[in-house]
Amino acid sequence: IKEEMLKNRLFPEHGINRVLTEEEQDKVINIIDSRQFGYGVLDQFITNPEVSDIKTYSWDNIRIKKNGKRMDAGVTFKNPKDYDDFCNRVLERNGINFGTANAAQTFTDAAQPSARLRDSAISEFLTDSGIPCFAIRKIPKEKMTIETLYNKGMFESEKRKVVHRLNTSEEMGPEDFIPTNPTLNDLIPKLVRSSGILFTGKGASGKTSFMNALAELIPHDESVMLCQENPELFMPNHPDCLATHVMINKGKDTVSYGLGDLTRMALLIDLDRIIVGEVKQADEAEGLSKASMTGHKCWTSVHGNNCRMGINKMADYISAATGYDIKSSLAQLQGFEYVVYMENFQVAEIVHIKGWDRENKELILEDVYKVA
Repeated sequence: IKEEMLKNRLFPEHGINRVLTEEEQDKVINIIDSRQFGYGVLDQFITNPEVSDIKTYSWDNIRIKKNGKRMDAGVTFKNPKDYDDFCNRVLERNGINFGTANAAQTFTDAAQPSARLRDSAISEFLTDSGIPCFAIRKIPKEKMTIETLYNKGMFESEKRKVVHRLNTSEEMGPEDFIPTNPTLNDLIPKLVRSSGILFTGKGASGKTSFMNALAELIPHDESVMLCQENPELFMPNHPDCLATHVMINKGKDTVSYGLGDLTRMALLIDLDRIIVGEVKQADEAEGLSKASMTGHKCWTSVHGNNCRMGINKMADYISAATGYDIKSSLAQLQGFEYVVYMENFQVAEIVHIKGWDRENKELILEDVYKVA
């Protein structure tokens, strides 16, 4: 581009009939790069580490989540056509067909230097406003460690003291409540060594960040398979990790592979751990619960408002897939040893699944970590 600028004296029709300065050339290149390969007016938020989510409702209504708080972005596209052009550019360069048969799409853009982006697009065919909606979730490419999450306040609130109950089977004294430290005392290694973990919480509560940090502690002599819709979990330093993602039917395509298919395939491979990014459908929960009952250490996440609701949500999925009643479905979750509830980017609660009460036909649950 710079060579063309020097040779042709860029934009003489706009009164620029001279060779641009080095600073001007860089400015023009940045504009072209942002428009063609970036996200235009949204780039400033994509590179801002304090912004986790970006949502565009229209050309002049852009919302962001900054440090956990939703707010107006303070910028707009030039006009409705500029916004339509933006949507089309992003979809086209990611190979997304946005016709009536594919009016709701989610995909990952890993080409941005600062973060992986989980893009979700809803076509004007499905919105009451008749305007496409575009949502972006940012996943930092540099994985946060347990130490980093501690410094960001994941394990301690400014208003509430996080405590760890060391032994819930005995009468407690003051010494049993110990303020958290970067490793949550001895609980972090217990989670990693456990037979399985179910993470729960609402969207953007910190589940993926905590899972990613814990995954770094998985021993390198264990074999791991990641199964996810979008590549948000990653273990680049682990020598025995197979990272996989789904292939969704796109319009005329007749072949697709979902998380249930990947989980079933994982059972045919020599693995120690199976990690499913998020369970959203019945067959996914059924496949993972079966894997957890065969000696595999399984991790996954599911939406829920506390640990027990996350357990019940998984049981509902299993019941829908198998036809089992709820109690029988709960019994399928014995392979998960811990349930972690995340709230507002904090570990709010951890429950230990100690076993199965055969007489009452229910899981034996023990609260081991709570925000006081």
